[in-house]
Amino acid sequence: MIEQEKLKSINIDNKLQSKFHLIKPYLYFRPSISTVIIRILILLSLQVIALFFTKSYSAIFVILASVLGAACAAALDFLLTKKPLFNIMNILTQGLLLGLLIPENYPVITIFFISFFSLFISQTIFFKSINNWFNVPAIAVIIAWFIGRNYFPEFLITSDIISLRNSSVYLIQNGSFPIFDFDSTITNFLNTYVFNIFDITVPEGFISLFWDTHSAIPAFRFNFITIISSIILFSDNAFSGIIPWLFLIVYGLLVRLFSPFIFGGSLNQGDILLAILTSGTLFCATFLIQWYGTVPITTAGKILLGLISGIFAFLIIGCGTSPVGMVFTVLLTNFTNLIIRSFEEVNNSLSTASVISKLLSKGDN
Repeated sequence: MIEQEKLKSINIDNKLQSKFHLIKPYLYFRPSISTVIIRILILLSLQVIALFFTKSYSAIFVILASVLGAACAAALDFLLTKKPLFNIMNILTQGLLLGLLIPENYPVITIFFISFFSLFISQTIFFKSINNWFNVPAIAVIIAWFIGRNYFPEFLITSDIISLRNSSVYLIQNGSFPIFDFDSTITNFLNTYVFNIFDITVPEGFISLFWDTHSAIPAFRFNFITIISSIILFSDNAFSGIIPWLFLIVYGLLVRLFSPFIFGGSLNQGDILLAILTSGTLFCATFLIQWYGTVPITTAGKILLGLISGIFAFLIIGCGTSPVGMVFTVLLTNFTNLIIRSFEEVNNSLSTASVISKLLSKGDN
């Protein structure tokens, strides 16, 4: 009898567990913020590892100074507010982003204090949570640019170069971008077996432009790593792909259609590859343009922000090679997001009020 009762109780427990399994109270469609922050840290670390293998030690020192400033800001913030470890990881991630967007010849002491004060002040005074209204690394880069503008590289494109059909080819042949030894082998293979199908040939240098631009700013260098990082980051809905994809599409189309025409060239002759692969366009589209708290909630708002950010990029960066144009684009996008969010909140309050009024009217009836 006792054994039969035990068996019955076990069967009842199994049935209850199976039922509870079917009616789970929580279902997560996206990874947690802490999981995404860890993932971003790992993906950004790949950029640092690439700098190490290319012996770009001065860039690594600048990044370390920025991360150390962020660590000090995180430690002081923890002592004052006792915020969880997850918030400290967020601050370190922003310090790493800042360091990657600073030129390798920038004074390490200066970037340490810029990183420390910008991140500490943002966490304790202006933006007291991860949902910042503005992207703090972008603000810090602009501060660094105003303090030491002479350390940042200049535009490589002039009005004479813009009027050319393929500005990137001219810059590659002129030595502005390096050509690696493996470039010709890969280019010949692609031209023979891939591009030949579409009657297209690609000159040497574009594979190198994807691999390493040798820019003084680390975030602008390894476009291939950034592309792989974007695939990983957007693969499981960690971030919405609406804003970055629309941003790149709109910006690329505007460059293609109008950039040479403005300077006396022809319509529909702009160099999209040069625009996308320089100025940190891919890097900022992946890691900065939709940081937590800086994007709209609704799909319509995200679409609108993606379109507007592409227009901002064209007006500020032009057809590429800008040292800080993308961070200005990010901040203008953040301003636009505030306007869109205000409309979203108004519409949401109106819809909520209408629902409540309908319920009350039904109750009266």
